[in-house]
Amino acid sequence: MVINTAQDNVTTIDRDSAQLIYKNIFGSMLGTLLAASILVFGFSSEQQYESKLVWLGLSFIVIFVRSCDTFYWYQNLRGKEYNAKLALQRIFAGYIMTAIIWSLYPILFFESLSEIEFASLMAVLLALAGGTTTLLSSFRYASLIFIVTTLLPVCVMALSSGIENRFYLGMMGLIFAGVMSLAGLRAARVTRETMRLKVENIDLIAKMRDEMSQIDEVHDELSEAYSKLNESNSSLEREVERRTERIRQLSNLDPLTGLYNRAAFVQQLKLTAFNSTKRDHSLALLFIDLNGFKNINDTLGHKVGDAVLIEIANRLGDFANDYSAGRWGGDEFLMLLPYAQQESAISVAQAVQSRIAQPLDIMSNQLHLSASIGIAMYPEHTKDEFELIQLADFAMFEQKRLHETDPKMFSQDLYQNLKDLEDLRSGLQQAIAKKQLHLCYQPIMCFETNKPWSYEALLRWNFNGKPIGPDVFIPLAEQSGFIHEIGAWVLNRACIDASQWRHSQDACVSVNVSIIQLLADNFIGTLDKAIKTSGLAAERLHVEITESMFADNKAKVRAQLNAIKARNVQVSIDDFGTGYSSLSQLQTLNFDTIKIDRSFVSNISKGGEAIIRATLFIAKEFGCKTVAEGIENDYEAKVLSEMGVDYLQGFLFAKPMVNDDISGWLDSLEK
Repeated sequence: MVINTAQDNVTTIDRDSAQLIYKNIFGSMLGTLLAASILVFGFSSEQQYESKLVWLGLSFIVIFVRSCDTFYWYQNLRGKEYNAKLALQRIFAGYIMTAIIWSLYPILFFESLSEIEFASLMAVLLALAGGTTTLLSSFRYASLIFIVTTLLPVCVMALSSGIENRFYLGMMGLIFAGVMSLAGLRAARVTRETMRLKVENIDLIAKMRDEMSQIDEVHDELSEAYSKLNESNSSLEREVERRTERIRQLSNLDPLTGLYNRAAFVQQLKLTAFNSTKRDHSLALLFIDLNGFKNINDTLGHKVGDAVLIEIANRLGDFANDYSAGRWGGDEFLMLLPYAQQESAISVAQAVQSRIAQPLDIMSNQLHLSASIGIAMYPEHTKDEFELIQLADFAMFEQKRLHETDPKMFSQDLYQNLKDLEDLRSGLQQAIAKKQLHLCYQPIMCFETNKPWSYEALLRWNFNGKPIGPDVFIPLAEQSGFIHEIGAWVLNRACIDASQWRHSQDACVSVNVSIIQLLADNFIGTLDKAIKTSGLAAERLHVEITESMFADNKAKVRAQLNAIKARNVQVSIDDFGTGYSSLSQLQTLNFDTIKIDRSFVSNISKGGEAIIRATLFIAKEFGCKTVAEGIENDYEAKVLSEMGVDYLQGFLFAKPMVNDDISGWLDSLEK
């Protein structure tokens, strides 16, 4: 019995790779041909029709050549000994010719493509790249070269075209190309490794059978030799089992954590759910998301991040039975609890939270993480396995959104809340276009003159005829990324309104700015545009920021405030005293006004006075004006004015009002 050499194994692997590609290549070529035909005949104009027919003809020629090669393999090479490297070279050449043909399409016709045709072309190219990544999973680097050749020209042309839609499609194409390139390389590595193990297993089995045959032949002559050969046989079987287990791990287990990967966990979930139904008991699914992991990954690097994930997986293993925990992706994990009721599931989830929260000693770094956990029950909440995962994910998201500490059990009310929240998010995206947003203004008064010194712009939203509070939609806008567009609209609208005030030509307007807006690179540009287009004097604009901003990216906040002050725009610190910022931080910042939070005003007789006097002292040392918020009665106004507060704001003077009502309110002051 001749055992294959290492070179023989390589040849066998190459032959298996060629066979895997040839058996699946017809569908790929047919799809390519159909896509090319649709582009030529579905979008052709008279101007480019003949050129596109020539291009289509070249595509047909390439497909024909590749088809001939494929038929040749089926008729003459399949199942036989042949030069596999030469076959792979022909395959590679065919795919490269196809990639070149497709890369020529946008190069030749880019300027004449309509937006729909360009979007269709991008969809076809992305589909070709994705399909090729799968088809060439056994051919290392081939898929990478195909993706780069196909997508790079059209993406570069789209990015440099100056057309917004094409720019975004080009950017998406580059990102897709990068992701698929990495996926292709990884798939090639796994596929080749699997093929190698398969060939080696065949050799081992052949060797095992050969030695067993020898044992039978010499059994009567040499019992000692029989014993040795029997021992060798056992060793070989263990090696086969080890390699078989390795193959199972490659296909079922997450390579980093050793937990089930996504596909394998879903299969285990289906099996467990089937047994639960058969035995009439429920099961719980825990969706676990790590809080703070991204910060660790970004600051300490992926090596530390991977070590953290491994340790977390080990801790989950302390709770999970065999094959009941899996990695869903990134820093998300799943855990199955058979025979669990809601109470026991919550108890286990709390224990998991506590275990994850214990300090992590990773590469000389002591780290701390917490976890958000959502729970869904089978069959109480759903009998569909994929929906069960989705519902647990919903519950986890709700716990994270509400900043709750305990695990969250899914409920229909929770689902409705999330649906309502999604409706609000969708509505908020269109709020400016539908003119559902408007500003109200609350005056900031000089107590001695009883005249407004400034007006604070307050954003209001009416959604489907119902007012939505800022405490609801402002955080939603920040989470969804709409805050930049909405914030720019508020700033521009407030400046325009203030520039047109004939009743308060010297009064300022105060606009609240969130930390997300302030740290954006284009904020100063947005500020300049609002001042320029409105014609408002820069010194009449006040930008209000909360004290809690100072904890985030101090250097960037300081640079932005200096840029604001350089334009003569005033800066006010809102909610002063509630953010616990140090005086050393304050003294490095450039600001003009300190606003005393209403919580201190309402407790002026219960300890708030001391804090207010301390704030007034700080403001005096910094040379700042002071504003007290939340004034609701004459007593508060009189006491604060006597203490030296410069300006007052609250319902005592006026509630927030729309711009058109300010004149009437001013007239009522004079009566």
